Amino acid sequence: MDNGDHVIILNCKDVILTGKKLDQKIYRHHSGYIGGMKETPARVMMDKNPEKAMMLAVKGMLPHNSLGRQMLKKVRIYAGSEHENIAQKPEKWEF
Repeated sequence: MDNGDHVIILNCKDVILTGKKLDQKIYRHHSGYIGGMKETPARVMMDKNPEKAMMLAVKGMLPHNSLGRQMLKKVRIYAGSEHENIAQKPEKWEF
């Protein structure tokens, strides 16, 4: 059930992957052309684009249907602590 809450994730550049995930985990996508499989190791993905790595992690945890796509639109991810959602007065939750 989607209650309409938006989620803001900050400091995703500081994420720590346990074990050998930085060297063994590979992100794959296909360009659509023959032989167009692209592979990016987790170490490179975290250095270049940590927001995308976090978005893919969150996307994998959501349901793979229209509700999950709707929920993913309400996730905002930022590499640093600065974000542009100050006007919405977000509340900080500590885990």
